[in-house]
Amino acid sequence: MIKNIGLITDELQNFSFANIKCISNLNLSFLKEFNVYSSLLDIDFIIEGNGNRYLVHFRFHNPQSITFESNGSYHQISLNIKDITERGFEKMKFEVEDYEENTLHFFCSEIEKVSISETNYVI
Repeated sequence: MIKNIGLITDELQNFSFANIKCISNLNLSFLKEFNVYSSLLDIDFIIEGNGNRYLVHFRFHNPQSITFESNGSYHQISLNIKDITERGFEKMKFEVEDYEENTLHFFCSEIEKVSISETNYVI
């Protein structure tokens, strides 16, 4: 499902997307390599677990139909990632959504966990 998810589960054995508390950074970039266009959505989430807070960087490949709504000062989130491979969407394998407030929603072809580190981020 998610590439490198072991980096999180090694640190937080009971990891769940319910542990995600908020977004601290969101960056959308567009690329052209070898005459092929693609996009990346990088999101840093704050996760609580084992009595600590962690900054976790996820990369979402080829995001489509992105909706994001925020008041700008703090973005609490309740994240859900669904495997939608069986729906037959061309190249889209995942649906990512904020299931409580519906402030974030998109589809993507691949999800990769890039890094995890402890943080003193104040929620």
